[in-house]
Amino acid sequence: MPHHSPSTCLSSRPHDNRVSDAAVHFNGCLPDAKLRRFYESLAPESQQRIVRINEKTADLRHRLETTERDSTAGSRLRDFKRAMAQWSAATGRSHAPYASQANLGSGASRSQTPGTQAFGGATHPVDGHIKASVMYFMDGEPYDVPGVPKSFPHQKVPVADLLSEDETRNPIMQPTEDNVVRYFHLPANNMAWVEEVIARYYHEKRPEPNGGLYKYRSGRPESKTEMILQPGYWQGQQNFDADSEVHARHMRPFCSGISADPVASEPSPRNMALFMPYLHWETDRGRARSAAIAKEASKHNLSSITDVVDQAKQQFSPLDTVAPAWVSPQPAPVVPGNIDKRKALGQALRAAAALLEAMDSHLEEQLMMRYLHAEPPLHPRRTLDQAYYGALRSTGARDRDQVVYRGTTPQPHDCIGMDTCPQCNEDIRKTPRIIVVDQLWLWCLDERTVITSFPRRWGRNRPDPSAIHKSLRMRLQYARHGEISSAYDLALVIVDETSRVFFDRTKINTKQPNLVELFNAAIRDLTYKQTAAFDQFLIYTHLASRDYKRQRYTSSDNSTQNHLLNINPEGELLKEVKDIMDELHIMMRIKEQQQTVMESFVKHIRRALSPLVRSHRPAPSHVSAAWDIALGAPHDTASPYLNDPTHLREEQHRQSAKQTLTKADILLQDLHERISELRALLQNAQNTSAALKDLLTLKQQQAGVIEAREAVKQAQLTLKQGQSIMIFTIVTIIFLPLSFCASVFGMNAAELNEGLLPLATELRLMFPISTGIILASFLFAFSRGVFTNSAFVLVRSAVSFAWNTAVTWVTVRTGLYVVGREMLVKANRLREREGTVTGGMKAEVLRREKNLERMRAAGHVRALARQRGTERSGGRGSGDGEGMGAVMSPAFSEGIPGSPSPFLRVRSEGVVDVELGERASRKPSSQIHLVPAR
Repeated sequence: MPHHSPSTCLSSRPHDNRVSDAAVHFNGCLPDAKLRRFYESLAPESQQRIVRINEKTADLRHRLETTERDSTAGSRLRDFKRAMAQWSAATGRSHAPYASQANLGSGASRSQTPGTQAFGGATHPVDGHIKASVMYFMDGEPYDVPGVPKSFPHQKVPVADLLSEDETRNPIMQPTEDNVVRYFHLPANNMAWVEEVIARYYHEKRPEPNGGLYKYRSGRPESKTEMILQPGYWQGQQNFDADSEVHARHMRPFCSGISADPVASEPSPRNMALFMPYLHWETDRGRARSAAIAKEASKHNLSSITDVVDQAKQQFSPLDTVAPAWVSPQPAPVVPGNIDKRKALGQALRAAAALLEAMDSHLEEQLMMRYLHAEPPLHPRRTLDQAYYGALRSTGARDRDQVVYRGTTPQPHDCIGMDTCPQCNEDIRKTPRIIVVDQLWLWCLDERTVITSFPRRWGRNRPDPSAIHKSLRMRLQYARHGEISSAYDLALVIVDETSRVFFDRTKINTKQPNLVELFNAAIRDLTYKQTAAFDQFLIYTHLASRDYKRQRYTSSDNSTQNHLLNINPEGELLKEVKDIMDELHIMMRIKEQQQTVMESFVKHIRRALSPLVRSHRPAPSHVSAAWDIALGAPHDTASPYLNDPTHLREEQHRQSAKQTLTKADILLQDLHERISELRALLQNAQNTSAALKDLLTLKQQQAGVIEAREAVKQAQLTLKQGQSIMIFTIVTIIFLPLSFCASVFGMNAAELNEGLLPLATELRLMFPISTGIILASFLFAFSRGVFTNSAFVLVRSAVSFAWNTAVTWVTVRTGLYVVGREMLVKANRLREREGTVTGGMKAEVLRREKNLERMRAAGHVRALARQRGTERSGGRGSGDGEGMGAVMSPAFSEGIPGSPSPFLRVRSEGVVDVELGERASRKPSSQIHLVPAR
């Protein structure tokens, strides 16, 4: 009898005694009639968990149903409903839009998400759905924040609460004791969030974008928020402008202390700002999806004239646009009686998978659409090439040429069968991944509060073991006693966790690619191929030398020479190793930037903690005893200093400061080791590159040898041909006069004794004459003497003089010379006139075509402007602030009368202009002018 594994959750068979997950069993296994009985049999903790999960599911369902129709999640939900309707029609089963649930009491109803009061008086739901992490430490020990769900280190609050001005909702505005260290994390590099959170920390208003001008005019002092966010420490560190590519946005590597006192500068500032890039990873599908959303958001912004013209061309183009790979096809309409059950089930499963993916990335999509082109904007994640080649408009091809992508992508192979092929079984588990560059933004405020901002992977809402913040929470959860005694200790842990990505050997069983091993494998593979190519080169060189020595020139010799002269294989290998070196250079550059930032960070920590360490009064034995007691170590308890809390507290602070400085030194040392590891990889790649260059040099030298051998061979063949021609020439010189004389005597002419000359007479005449002609011919043909050459030159010069003199005399005397010059002048004038006439005709045609194209583009822009104005005027009542008018500059408010938000501006001369910003590679503004006719 075959062995069947026992059924468990998400199985149609009864398994009430083998429930692996109560929530999964409740929602996925039980019919409606058994829901209440199972729910009431659970413990209160399990009941609360089911209620919490169902509330979250209901909230997500409500968001998907009420989201914009053009959003990915909304379209996927509609596709799933249609697919399920098809499946129901094919199987004859009744299908409700959602499974009914038993009434579990008031506690099980879906909680209403409160409206989130965002900054600027506008509301946006994405701020209320994204969670910000909150962690507290009291006296170096983890501390659960009152009023926040869950426990340390998994406590989170909506970002909208951190942006709120309500002190009862916002934990960053609530007062705490001096022995509490607080940590707040924002899960995106959103400059608007950062400004609001820092303003809430100081109980102030967010600074206006142009607040500095009004401040100096009014004479009021700067607020603490303005001191922390002054241009030199915030906006001035941006390494992009409004016309740059979206993926070019980043903050310069930077770390500095900041004084929040607007009156007197502090000798040792208690605030610090840090911007540091670090390496992380992303799936290729997530990268493509985020790039598509960024492009869609940019289309809504219409910040470039190029985008407008492209849209106009696409509208007039007769070709259909190919849908992206991530867009799933729309299910066919339901036709009862003509539906395949298997096909309907496949479409339903595919629609469910697409819906699940859209649900995963719904928040990221809303966040990018809301803040990507806001002021200040959101900084998206960058790939490795985008971080280095920020001016490139698209790096998709370069991203898919990464070493990590090639190492995590299934490679073509000869399959031996789906059931027995081990390569196929291994490829199924592979997920193409790439290396990305993220940014860590960190602020230490008043040495008691740490605020960080760095992104997470695209669409990764479930727990991600390789996520930076997940690793940070696990590390802080198991931190030793007293390890986090100050904000600097916490900041060191955060910086260390971001810098050790791909270099932490303790993390296993994660989807994070093993970067070092992948690069090692790629370099080893190239080194092996280089060695094999070198061995092959030596073999073919030996064969070519052997054939040359044996004077064997066959078809195999041509094949050998083709292998020796072909440099394409080595060129491909050299290109691959150059790509590896390029990626290693980029990663080393990022690590060196980290080193620079960390050195400044450690210098700031030393400046802040050195007075505390130096101010200690020497009492070695007694104070060390107090510190031992504080750490729990046994020591002599008879010392009178043990009862002095002041000395004990001072010693604790001093030892804590010393430990912080020690950890800072260890952090720099660890980073130096990681740079050394990358440098070793780069050195291996450079060695392989040098070996390939040496091989190419040897091939070039061997090609020179082959060319020399071919030249010798060709010279030998030419010599043989010359000898043959020489023999033919000699024979011709000898027999041609004899043949001529014989022909003359054979004509039977009357002058030659009426053709009756005796043979002896003919021979006496023929041979002397022929001998003289033959000798003269040999003399002129084979003589290399000076006299012969001079005679030839003299004859040629005499003939040339006579001919040229005669021709010139005739042309001058007859007037042909003057006529020819006049004809040449007329011909040149006709050519110039021909170029002018034809050029003008071509320019006229091009001008008409250009004016027609620009008129079409201008008409399309006018239609877009009217459409945007209509949408904005119709959406003003909603108050979401997401219309096109919300991002338009004031320059668009004036133009053609009657247009709500005109893009067009009519000048007095009747020239139509379209004024839109261009990218950094072009001029700041561009105008489309109709070219006037000449």
